Amino acid sequence: MKILLINPPRAYYQGSKGIRLGLPLGIMYLAAVLEKNGYQPKIFDCLIHPQTKIIHQGDKIIHGVSQDKILEIIRRESPQVVGITSPFTAQIDNALKIADLVKQVDKKIITVIGGPHISIAGKELLEQNRNIDFGVKGEGEYVFLKIIKNIENNLPLDRVNQTEFSGYVKNLDALPYPAYHLIDMELYFRFLEKGLMTRPSGKKRSISFITSRGCPYNCIFCSIHLHMGRLWRAHSAEYVINHIEYLVKQYNLKHISFEDDNFTLDMNRAARILQGIIKKDIKITWDTPNGIRADRFNENLARLMKKSGCLELIFGVESGDQEVLNKIIKKNLDLNAVIEAVRICQKLKIKTQAFFVIGFPGEKIKNMRKSMDFALTLRKKYGVKSGFLIATPLIGTELYDICKKNGYLVKEPDTRSLAIATQARGEGLIRTKDFNPSQLKDLASELDRKMARIELLDRIKNPATYFKSIKFLIFHPLKSIRYFKEKILPTAALEDNFDGS
Repeated sequence: MKILLINPPRAYYQGSKGIRLGLPLGIMYLAAVLEKNGYQPKIFDCLIHPQTKIIHQGDKIIHGVSQDKILEIIRRESPQVVGITSPFTAQIDNALKIADLVKQVDKKIITVIGGPHISIAGKELLEQNRNIDFGVKGEGEYVFLKIIKNIENNLPLDRVNQTEFSGYVKNLDALPYPAYHLIDMELYFRFLEKGLMTRPSGKKRSISFITSRGCPYNCIFCSIHLHMGRLWRAHSAEYVINHIEYLVKQYNLKHISFEDDNFTLDMNRAARILQGIIKKDIKITWDTPNGIRADRFNENLARLMKKSGCLELIFGVESGDQEVLNKIIKKNLDLNAVIEAVRICQKLKIKTQAFFVIGFPGEKIKNMRKSMDFALTLRKKYGVKSGFLIATPLIGTELYDICKKNGYLVKEPDTRSLAIATQARGEGLIRTKDFNPSQLKDLASELDRKMARIELLDRIKNPATYFKSIKFLIFHPLKSIRYFKEKILPTAALEDNFDGS
């Protein structure tokens, strides 16, 4: 059976701070499980292709290949089944467009869509989009395999019932490594060299890496449990270490972003992973762009992090007001644990950032200013960089339900408004009697200015760092120009000349 897995183009809107590129891990895991079961799927990633471009269309930016190219690939591969990934609700329209193009080529091709949006609103999506034949709710590796086997054996499959939850993968070690060989990895790395951003920005030969799934916590804004569940499951330390070692040897990997929502939930497991990296002398650097909890952290773990290549830790703080954390966000995090965590990082000279989110129903401007004061204290005393994100009512979350019930939504979230809202400094979608989106944006900008002022004062107080930068500029002009292009110029300036050639 011919199976084609597609990662669609992506759309960004005015105000976007840059286009990020990552591997399509979801469909890479699907492909690996299919191969393990005797199938030979192919992956067509519209973001990692020789004809990938970045095209400006008014206030919208399209990152991917043209529709003509997508049609050409579908015709050439002539698949019986096309699997389409949609990792973000804000990008669901691009996934639906792929399904339309597939049916344009041949209505007999079976289309299957997966991702968080299907997990939240799968039945409605299938009812409204007749070019989607099946939807996979939750983790898709074994559900998709079952669909393929049933199609191959001419067994009946009810169209809507395929969106019913089918359970989570409990033994993650049973999964093969993602099908890296079905992606042009060198082209991916070359795109990073050309200026597309990874997490963190600027790291080359870098990939995202997930060692665990699920989240047992109850933050009202988070949608991860809708897709990955509340039951936390993890790869063994041995699996993770071997996986990393494979990537370093096979692809000369230099940097890993641990994208887990709870990388350190089991602190002993995290420690064993780091000890394995150290013991095997695996030469990588790494970071935690999704953040870790400050109360799942200690000095022993921090020392292992430092020794194993940690470049930076991000802590999910969310609010500097303990009452907001406890009663509104429901994060169940003691701010004293945050202070202790960043104190340890400062002691060991580990760079740190913190996530803060403002704009929750029940929160007042004075609470947000308390968060600002806490963030500024962390910066002044412990060197922690941070900014304000604006709370976004993702469909299916408790935050969305609260806003919907009480009439706090500025407008019903759709793909465009969600894409803009989730961008840095995007337009908020929540208005209460205590605040409006404009006030939230002003507060975020105010914190940015104050953080920049502290940064400037630090440079003045530490002129040696400044002069070191000047010396580097003089003796390494080419590297300095590259740094300027990648770090200083807006990404949009790079986009105009970007293509896959």
